[in-house]
Amino acid sequence: ATYTPVHQEGFCAFYEDCGKNPEVTGSLIPARVPCLYNGPAKRVMPGRHLELLQRVCPMLVGAGAEPRACCSARQLEMLDRSLAMSKPLLSRCPSCVDNFVNLYCQNTCNPNQSVHINVTRAFRANVSGQPIDAVLEYQCYYSRRFAEGSYNSCCDVRIPSTGGYAISAMCGKYGATLCTAERWLRFQGDSSNGLAPLDIKFVLVPPTNNGSAPGPGPGGGIVPYDGSFHRCDRPSSPGGQACSCQDCVASCPALPSPPAPPGPWAIGQMDGPLALGLALFGGAIVLFAGLLLLFRQRPDARKEGNKAPAAPSAPISSSSTSATQQRLSWVFQSWGTAVARHPLPVLVTACVIVGVLSCGLVFVELTTDPVELWSAPDSRARREKAFHDAQFGPFFRTNQIIATATGGGPPGYTYDSVFFGPTAFNGLFSKELLLQLLDLQSRLQAISVWSETAQRNITLKDICYAPLQPDKPGPTDCAVNSLLQYFQNNRSLIDAVANQTMAGVTGTVDWR
Repeated sequence: ATYTPVHQEGFCAFYEDCGKNPEVTGSLIPARVPCLYNGPAKRVMPGRHLELLQRVCPMLVGAGAEPRACCSARQLEMLDRSLAMSKPLLSRCPSCVDNFVNLYCQNTCNPNQSVHINVTRAFRANVSGQPIDAVLEYQCYYSRRFAEGSYNSCCDVRIPSTGGYAISAMCGKYGATLCTAERWLRFQGDSSNGLAPLDIKFVLVPPTNNGSAPGPGPGGGIVPYDGSFHRCDRPSSPGGQACSCQDCVASCPALPSPPAPPGPWAIGQMDGPLALGLALFGGAIVLFAGLLLLFRQRPDARKEGNKAPAAPSAPISSSSTSATQQRLSWVFQSWGTAVARHPLPVLVTACVIVGVLSCGLVFVELTTDPVELWSAPDSRARREKAFHDAQFGPFFRTNQIIATATGGGPPGYTYDSVFFGPTAFNGLFSKELLLQLLDLQSRLQAISVWSETAQRNITLKDICYAPLQPDKPGPTDCAVNSLLQYFQNNRSLIDAVANQTMAGVTGTVDWR
């Protein structure tokens, strides 16, 4: 059935309150739905209705002409109650609050509501004894520019009490890390979130090729809403303040660029070290050439006669060195000859001397305790450890086992997740490797060693850290942190398969 046949300016898609949504239970506020109405926008009469519109949706109240809207005073009251639940999370950023309010005001009260709203489901409600069609679900068409601009003004707002992002509580299962404008709006329009009174299917229309205007809608007169939004680094109203740097990255002052490094030393237009090197090299060449010319022009020395000079006498130091060398040669030759002639006495004597000198090894104590090796007995760390051991028990050292897949491991694969869509996984996260890792972990936990001191087999539970059962730990009480702990170290949970439906899509859910 076509619930919104007319899509043109000045027409509504729904109006007035039609009671509670029969499909929503456990909502934080009453889930009241509007009545189906595809007629002209209603005049907002002075009084309570106009006051509520000016307070809740001031962006829809223009100057001059009498305002029109597609929401009644009762709808504005319910909208105000719903917004009051979310605005405290975003109150640190005024621009974000105004954009968030604008989203719901455009959907609920915009006098041109039918242009971007299309009702898709309705039911027959009983209002004051009269059967009236009420809205259960509608489509809302936004330009991607408007949706992402509104989202970007809120995505960095912090919650001081937790230190996290406000958007993490408004994006469902995706949290702040995986949240996008589309996922944020999808959660806002999910009636199971405790605040939305009915289901809203937000459709974000990408821009045209030149990016200056939103793309066309689905036809039939539907045009995506492409209104203005407030940037978080600018005031949302005259005299207001922009969001702080903590809640808006764009508000943070730009870091000054580091000063440019000094340029290379230069002499005129030439690099300084090069010019200096050329000058030194040229000077060396000139000096060498001058010395060469000087020695060539020097006359030969006059010979004093044909007599050969007398041979100089050997110095006394040379004779002394020769005598010392001969004496040392005789000593070492005699020592070598004596050792060669009497090998057995020499070996016995050497062994006796080495044995006597090695007797001290009997009294050597090797320190293998890392506490004794790396901390002094009177150090602060040692005193604090002694206090910890006396008050809370001994300190346990963490032992790690690093496992790798042989042969490069199995190939990667793509898993079609119901929540996140197609997701690529590395082959290390294959089921075969997980089962092998579980078998290895089970064998390690079952290891037992005979102890001569205790005269019994010692197992992991005798030496492990078991915080939940420290006195008498069982085989499964030891603190073992591994990927398999997510499956409680249970093979049947890894093999489990179930069907899951999310947003009307049904898929298979297994260990992944």
